[in-house]
Amino acid sequence: MKVNDRRVVVTGASSGIGAALARELAGRGARVVLVARTRSALEALAADLPHAEVVCGDLSTSEGCTRVADEVLAGGVPDVVVHNAGAGRWLAVDETPAGEAAAMMAVPYLAAFELTRALAPAMIARGSGQLAYMTSVSGFLHVPGSAGYSAARWAMRALAGQVRADLRGTGVGVTLLAPAEVDSPYFEHNPGTQERIPKAGILLGGRSSTPVVARLCADAIESGRRTAIVPRQAALVVRTTPPAVLTWLAGRTGWRRR
Repeated sequence: MKVNDRRVVVTGASSGIGAALARELAGRGARVVLVARTRSALEALAADLPHAEVVCGDLSTSEGCTRVADEVLAGGVPDVVVHNAGAGRWLAVDETPAGEAAAMMAVPYLAAFELTRALAPAMIARGSGQLAYMTSVSGFLHVPGSAGYSAARWAMRALAGQVRADLRGTGVGVTLLAPAEVDSPYFEHNPGTQERIPKAGILLGGRSSTPVVARLCADAIESGRRTAIVPRQAALVVRTTPPAVLTWLAGRTGWRRR
């Protein structure tokens, strides 16, 4: 689905991949709907984009998701929804404070589930649309020292597949987006995470810039691809290497318990 003159919702749009993807889609003519908690950041981004809307809300609760969905639908049925909002630190299971795993699962996984539940019926009734789910390469292997974060990304991958099965024949497509390492503010906000990324990650193409990742993800959305692992080198490695081997490499070159 070409996004020109289409209404496209991007969650987690206040910074990082979300902001870059919103810019990329707007540059292709989309009428973007920017969703995040921080209104000032959304309004600053919207000021640079033509025909942008701002929907401010907390996606970490089902009530917040419902309010966001209601506001989105009040402006019309979206053509594309990009479930990009995400959070979570890289911590081993025994390092994770009580309750933090639930927060990491709430965003991205439960937020994407609740928004899909609320927005998909109108798209199904219209008979067209595209749903995109942002995960990461960590959703294809087990990375030591990132229990809650990686499990939530596996959940996003499973959700995309399940929604695709549920919506077959409705005219609403599903795309799973899975970047490798990205140069974004995530690392500044989560100190210590960079040091836990396995050195074998260089095999996936190293760290990509957010504009490059945004361009590749936008390409995947417009072409209706089922799964887009980016960059291309990461896709080649993940698709041709057995998951057990990827997990072994991550264990050999990543975080180790002292």
